[in-house]
Amino acid sequence: MGRAVNRRRVLAVLAAALALLVAINALIYSLYRSDVRAVTGTLDDRLSALGVTSASWLASIGDAGAPAGAPVDRSLGALLDALVRDNRLEDAYLIDPALRVLAGVRTPAGAPLNLLRVDEDRLARAFAGEASVGTGYSVANATVEAAYFPVRRAGSTRVLTLEAGAEYHAPAVALRRTYLVAVGLTALAAVVFAVGLGLALRALERARLAHGRAERMAAVGQMAAMVAHEVRNPLGILRGQIELARERLAPAAPPREQERFVEMLAEVDRLNRLTEEFLGLTRDVALDPGDVDLGALARAVADEVRLLAPGADITASGALTVRADAAKLRQALLNLVLNATQIGGPAVVVAIEVADDGERARLSVIDDGPGVPAELAARLFQPFVTARAGGTGLGLTAARRIAERHGGTLVLESRPGARGARFSIYLPRRPA
Repeated sequence: MGRAVNRRRVLAVLAAALALLVAINALIYSLYRSDVRAVTGTLDDRLSALGVTSASWLASIGDAGAPAGAPVDRSLGALLDALVRDNRLEDAYLIDPALRVLAGVRTPAGAPLNLLRVDEDRLARAFAGEASVGTGYSVANATVEAAYFPVRRAGSTRVLTLEAGAEYHAPAVALRRTYLVAVGLTALAAVVFAVGLGLALRALERARLAHGRAERMAAVGQMAAMVAHEVRNPLGILRGQIELARERLAPAAPPREQERFVEMLAEVDRLNRLTEEFLGLTRDVALDPGDVDLGALARAVADEVRLLAPGADITASGALTVRADAAKLRQALLNLVLNATQIGGPAVVVAIEVADDGERARLSVIDDGPGVPAELAARLFQPFVTARAGGTGLGLTAARRIAERHGGTLVLESRPGARGARFSIYLPRRPA
């Protein structure tokens, strides 16, 4: 239920973020289009004013197209060259009614007119007296703007052609570049938001799980207090009475009756251990850290469990030193190995591995038993959940609690294609 609610909240947040991103990009695009129209209009007006002024100057000079005494091509060439240079144009040239180039910058005088670069309809209208500014031709995916201006002198009309390319339209190009950067930044912001949201949700999920564990531990604590109060004292009295009866009656009792005294004492001890496990889950006694040789600890636990499960094949390998509470770490490892022998059966093979895992130390218990049922894997570390008949479901919970108190964790790791289970304690390579 909690995960479903979180999923709906995540989808709502993502939908809102996507809607906001679309709105922001729509606003940016609207501003961009408005600015492009304004800049393009300004550049067109400037080109038009430049052409009209230049055409008027050309119409006012001598019939030859130059002041008295100056060569025609030199005067026109100087004017056109200044037009191109000062206004960052592509070209400027003068055409007569016979479509001959009288003078030009990149199109020299006497060169044939390149009709592929000319809008013949607008050129004809220019000879008829109509000036115009518009799209001319394209070169390498770049559009060149062409402007035609009539130059009238003594009954004759010539046309001044100005061509403006990417350099003239640099402000519009810069505006487009700014727009693309803005879109890129909003996309980057969306990615950062998504990543941040994912990390935040992971943190929330971890906090939710930790809160759930804390609530379960609180419930266990309450039960442990009840058990300590209601069970331990009666168990102590019961054990004393059994031992007293054993001393008085056992010497004269048949062997089977003597065995029953032993069985009763064993059951009382088992209940005492269960009580201690209850209490151990809730009592956070301060850690007593020191240098712990994990290899030596693994071998000691293996030797101890061999006495309890003589048929089991238990090995220990590896060596690594960490800073930890040796007694508590031993208890966690003992729980794991005992769990493996109890579930795996009398001939189970158990391997205790110590390994360096980068910034962490790994302490693994691997067995070839029946493994953990899939339906239990997700709940295995919760109190009272067990895969063993007669188990309390507290050993793994206590082991994970000990690992977490050391700044580490205990996990059940998958073994694709292999039989059994693998439990690993990961501990930081730093002081506890």
